[in-house]
Amino acid sequence: MGRWDDDWHYEGKHKKSRDWIRIARYAIYGGFAIVAIVVLLVFIPRAGLTVEIMESGEALTTISIKINNNNPQEIHNVTVVFDNDTNRKQIYNSMAPFSSIFVTPEKEDLDFQKIIVTADNGRLQTIKYR
Repeated sequence: MGRWDDDWHYEGKHKKSRDWIRIARYAIYGGFAIVAIVVLLVFIPRAGLTVEIMESGEALTTISIKINNNNPQEIHNVTVVFDNDTNRKQIYNSMAPFSSIFVTPEKEDLDFQKIIVTADNGRLQTIKYR
């Protein structure tokens, strides 16, 4: 006596075919994930108000300070103070988003040890040591 499923055979596809649409979809998703990771790792740690001190020259020393605004909004009342006896302020009106300005200290301020940059009436502040 036989059972009802004795002669039943499943005939599957013997030839493998790739689903190119699914592969392309996963490649696009992977690309978006890689771009998101790069944005998170590169741009977020650099957000804010940053200061770079650049010194060059042997006989004649040149000092330039680069102030970067890496915020997505404009900042106002940018104040630069070189820490020494005079404590004179250099005031800049505003900085556009993702922009930078170069500041050169006055002759009396060339021996500074610390630079203090404040913006938006003290809301943002950065201190950089030489």
